[in-house]
Amino acid sequence: MKEFSIIIPIFNSESCLQETLKTVISALEKLNMSYEIILIDDGSKDTSWEIIKQFKSVNKNIIGIKLNKSYGQHNALLCGLNVCSGNYILTMDDDLEHNPEDISRLYKQLLNTNADLVYGMPVKSNKSILRNILRYFYKHGTRNENKNAGEGSSFRLFTKKLKDDMIKHNGSLFFLDEIALWYTDKPEYVKIEFQKSKKVNSGYSYSHLFDLSLRILSLSSTMPLRMLRVAGFYIFGLSAFSGIYFIIRKLLFKVPMGYTSIIVVLLFGIGIITLSLGVIGEYLGNLIALSNNKPPYSVKEKV
Repeated sequence: MKEFSIIIPIFNSESCLQETLKTVISALEKLNMSYEIILIDDGSKDTSWEIIKQFKSVNKNIIGIKLNKSYGQHNALLCGLNVCSGNYILTMDDDLEHNPEDISRLYKQLLNTNADLVYGMPVKSNKSILRNILRYFYKHGTRNENKNAGEGSSFRLFTKKLKDDMIKHNGSLFFLDEIALWYTDKPEYVKIEFQKSKKVNSGYSYSHLFDLSLRILSLSSTMPLRMLRVAGFYIFGLSAFSGIYFIIRKLLFKVPMGYTSIIVVLLFGIGIITLSLGVIGEYLGNLIALSNNKPPYSVKEKV
């Protein structure tokens, strides 16, 4: 068993992969701890896999895995989690945006706080204004379900126990940060300087980021369903009171023929529909929790 497992998803990284691996290996050797580097080639179309095989031939601590096609960053991470054997698992990007020298800072924070999970957070975002805006709305939207959701980065260090809990959810829908928060509610954060990406082209276009966010919100989060459920009950109550008002108005005042009946029927229909949607949302939310195997509890320690 190794002390550290470093998991790096690789996607079309030939422009910076050699420099990334050399820098990571140098930083890990300074820690003077046993390690393994797991490189998951997520369907690259360039020479990334050849570079991985080249480094594997001279460093026995490297494990290379090539996927049949691009399954996405988080599914590639799941593949790495199922392979790794370290006591501490670190994930990072393949473009040197995360400085490997900061691994020791995350490790110290994890030990000092007895945390299960530590994120390296940028002191200043290097992303575009549009990406920062999208991230802001996504972060605040997901916080409706979990106060810690939406915070974090792909530069993470966590314990083997947390890893063992997360890989129980071995399926096509896997979002590491959300599942991690099912088992720990106090992630730690370390402010570090993120570097400019060395990759020529980002693996995430705006359309890819939008699709990923929508997939997470609609399939792995019950937040939209919870909003529908609450809205359904409120609209039903409002429609019922409005219907009663128009009936009383008809009895006490002279109103045009047929006006009250049309209004009452419309309000009653809207109320029933929205109430039904709210009930369906409640059932769907429970089904999503069951299909994701969301745990009813998690044990941290037993004596």
